[in-house]
Amino acid sequence: MTVQDNDKPLYELDDAPLYAIPDEIEPLDTSAHDSDEDAEEEDYEDEEEDEEEDEEAEANNEPDAKKVKRPSPIGIMFKTMLGPMEGWKELKRARLSTDEFAQRCYYPMIALAAISEGAMIFYEANITIGDWAKTALSTFITFFFGYFTVLFLGSFVLPKKSRDVLKKDVGKQFVMLAMSTLALFWSAICLFPMLEPVLVFLPLWTIYIVFKGVRRLRVPQEVQSSTTGLLCMLIIGVPVLWNWIMTELLLK
Repeated sequence: MTVQDNDKPLYELDDAPLYAIPDEIEPLDTSAHDSDEDAEEEDYEDEEEDEEEDEEAEANNEPDAKKVKRPSPIGIMFKTMLGPMEGWKELKRARLSTDEFAQRCYYPMIALAAISEGAMIFYEANITIGDWAKTALSTFITFFFGYFTVLFLGSFVLPKKSRDVLKKDVGKQFVMLAMSTLALFWSAICLFPMLEPVLVFLPLWTIYIVFKGVRRLRVPQEVQSSTTGLLCMLIIGVPVLWNWIMTELLLK
């Protein structure tokens, strides 16, 4: 057997190395990973942008601030009932004081609920003016003291990370607006007692409004669910408790 010599070796290595590190390394595409985080923080970023826009508007138009017509708190309440997200956003932008919101929305609503008790004169027999006055006073006290009771109990039962919310003006107005809707629903039940089996479910709308509004209060995400549940229990349960107390003490 003769072995023929080949001019070329069986394998040949080029001058280029087996591997090479590129001069520029393209960054990894992390957009898919960051999309979830961006979606979770989208609402908070929108709120921050809204607040920045409001602050800039106030800084630019500070001399004319008193001339601008301020939104009606009652109008904000109805807007929140029709569209909770836009309504709560409007409440934050309005920058109303707590006293102003109480005088222009909450007190008129609970006064309307108290006066609506007078409809019993037309629907029930042997009802005197004195009976109506006691029932109206009981209803007014139920909502008046109910608001302060919610703030007081909330400072103990809410999670620590969200307790400070009820100390701010927007948190207090949040409670007032939610309880104003309850007072409005109470007035409807008094004026149309024949529809009570249907109207009695109206407070469920208040729960829905509270559920949508907690996110606008900038409550930490890890305690949003617990804060929402406890606020719903307080806003609905405290008036019921006060109504029972007033019924036992005053009406009997």
